[in-house]
Amino acid sequence: MAFVGFVAGCGPREPPLVNPGMSTVNRLGGGPWTAAADGGPAPDPGIDLPSVRPVGKPFVSKGHFAGRWNAEVAVNETARSTYMNLGASSRFAVGSLLVKRHAAASGPGPIFAMAKRDPGFFPEGGDWEYVVIDATGRLEERGKLAVCARCHAEANADSIFGVPLEAR
Repeated sequence: MAFVGFVAGCGPREPPLVNPGMSTVNRLGGGPWTAAADGGPAPDPGIDLPSVRPVGKPFVSKGHFAGRWNAEVAVNETARSTYMNLGASSRFAVGSLLVKRHAAASGPGPIFAMAKRDPGFFPEGGDWEYVVIDATGRLEERGKLAVCARCHAEANADSIFGVPLEAR
C-alpha cells in the first residue's frame, strides 16, 4: 500500500529560476561526486546521483516549495524494493539513496537527496543524511539538517512520504 503525505514549504531558501543548459547530474559528473575547483560538491562515494532511477511519473511537488515545481523521485537499487512497497512499518537499508529532482518550464530546479546512514548517524533525522543542490548544480547544504528532519518526521514511513498516487 502506498502512502502519500505533503508538508507545505519544506526546504531551505528557494533557488532562483535558472537554466544552466545541462542537467545537474551531468554537471556533477558521471560517477560519485568529485571535488570541484569552483566550490562544487566534496568527494563522497556514498552519494552517487547517477545511480538512481526514476520511480513513477513526474508530479507537482506540494511539499517542497508548495507547488511551484514539478518533481520526479528517483532511487538507487538499495532503496527500490522498500520504496515501491512503502508501508507504515517500512525501513530503508543503510546505503539507500532517494532523490527528488525539481523542474519548471524554464529549466531545472533544486534537487533534494536523502542517503540512509549507519544507525546513530543522526537519530533525530532517522539516520538520514540530507543533501540540497541548487538549480545550477552546486551543493548548497548537506548533513544532519534539522529543517529537513523536522518536516520528514511527519512522514508515513522511515521519514519518507512516498510518491503521490497520481504519479504511480
